[in-house]
Amino acid sequence: MTVGDKAKHAAQNLKGKAKETTGTVTGNDEVRAEGQADQDEARAKQTADKAKDTVQNASQQAKGKAREVAGAVTDDEGQQAKGKAEQVAAKAKQHLNK
Repeated sequence: MTVGDKAKHAAQNLKGKAKETTGTVTGNDEVRAEGQADQDEARAKQTADKAKDTVQNASQQAKGKAREVAGAVTDDEGQQAKGKAEQVAAKAKQHLNK
């Protein structure tokens, strides 16, 4: 997912928290419930973003491994190095995704 999408979902979560707090302070159960619903929706979107990122990173890692193995089989050190680099990049992205 894009950074913009992640930021939108985080903002939606904060907006929901503010609504929930406002509803709680004013005794307005409807506003409080809307805030909770906004937060739930934002969390669901964030979870979906993480799942998509995980799949993309796993795919990149697999491609890197395939390139590394192909390089080893053909004795192409450059191909092996590119494959290893792709795997490292995918692992780093996955780590940041947590």
